[in-house]
Amino acid sequence: MDGLAPIFKILADPARLRILGVLAARPHSRKELASALNLTAPTISHHMARLIEIGLVVVAQERQMNIYRLNAPLLREISSGTAATRTDGDSGPNSALSPEQKERTKVIRNFFEGSRLKKIPRARKKRVIILQHLLSRFDPGRTYPEKEVNDLLRDAHEDVATLRRELVDYQFMTRDNGNYQVSHSAPVRSVQVAQEIIGDERAWFRALMSNAIDKAP
Repeated sequence: MDGLAPIFKILADPARLRILGVLAARPHSRKELASALNLTAPTISHHMARLIEIGLVVVAQERQMNIYRLNAPLLREISSGTAATRTDGDSGPNSALSPEQKERTKVIRNFFEGSRLKKIPRARKKRVIILQHLLSRFDPGRTYPEKEVNDLLRDAHEDVATLRRELVDYQFMTRDNGNYQVSHSAPVRSVQVAQEIIGDERAWFRALMSNAIDKAP
């Protein structure tokens, strides 16, 4: 109950549900959200900070403005867990999320303050969760020059070299002649590295790619 209470409290606000609905169509800037929802920019900022806190919205800077996008893989995992709960006839809030998703949410809540990463965790499992969360700031259909990768990561933390290297080392991104792309499928892991990944990594990658396809024009 305690682990899920912050999520339910944040999502209880109708304005935040409306924001998620708008972001489901495509990413928006703060100004675009304010116009679409007839809310003031400071009100949007307030709601976005709470949605970012629980990981349902991620933010990246594009053309010198913050662009907010829905973390659809996370939303799908929450929805799937809720659906399974209803099937089992257990409507208790403690079973609405899988143990994996509870752990993801806890780590993101502890290590992020809004869009900023407070520190890079030393524990490898927690670090992988952070890297996967940061990966959602990138479009899987794009190729990024290193400078743009650095700019997107710097929005989260100043140590862009470590984050960029870890994204490649864990094969969440590929690098070729200074250009980077999100990996499109789960890599083959050694037994040691596989122990650092929580949950079904193949399912996580499928959700990531499905979200990219849904957003394609």
